[in-house]
Amino acid sequence: MIREYQAKDLDKIMEIWLQGNEQAHSFIDPQYFKQNYEMVKMLIPMSTVYVQDLDGVKGFIGLTENYISGLFVDQNFRRQGTGKALVEKAKQRHDELLVQVYKKNTSAIDFYLAQHFDIVSESINEETNEHELLMRCNVEHKVKIGKCAL
Repeated sequence: MIREYQAKDLDKIMEIWLQGNEQAHSFIDPQYFKQNYEMVKMLIPMSTVYVQDLDGVKGFIGLTENYISGLFVDQNFRRQGTGKALVEKAKQRHDELLVQVYKKNTSAIDFYLAQHFDIVSESINEETNEHELLMRCNVEHKVKIGKCAL
């Protein structure tokens, strides 16, 4: 079941966030995520967050308007449709979705490409000095080849 964030979810969300970042971004010093932990914990309740709740939070998507600020799934529940379901929830709320993905995070890039996102541009993240890709999905309410569709 996908539902809106509740305050009781915060600790589990942060556990999934830290674990996911450390696993997916082995090319970044883990201290970077630990140093940003408290700031992210403060920002989560200010974002629009949906969680996959199957007897507890198994994954979440955070949105700042139409920008996906985070999509993370508990390592024990990956590749079971949770990430896709969370993106579909975001597609129901927005006509366009944007996300930035580290270029070295090929699993995330492949995931978003499979969700009908396109690569729009490349830049360098000033904090990590790593290359990032900006990806975009234009949501249309009818299926069209090459477009992100519901």
